[in-house]
Amino acid sequence: MPKTRKNNKATLNKIVDSLLHPYFNDYPAMIIVDGLLHAIIEQNPNESLTKFIKYNLPRLLKSYRNNHH
Repeated sequence: MPKTRKNNKATLNKIVDSLLHPYFNDYPAMIIVDGLLHAIIEQNPNESLTKFIKYNLPRLLKSYRNNHH
């Protein structure tokens, strides 16, 4: 993959992170939106799912537990 394509993906991922991460605590559904947008950017479903499970699923479950206890 050309370096500019990697740079564009990295830039888009940073934009998604900066726009959505501040809302994770108040709107946990944004965690799912974040994962979907990163999957669209990356165009690699297996890697995106693995990363979502590793990084976002624990955060989502913690948010769910905090809001239902």
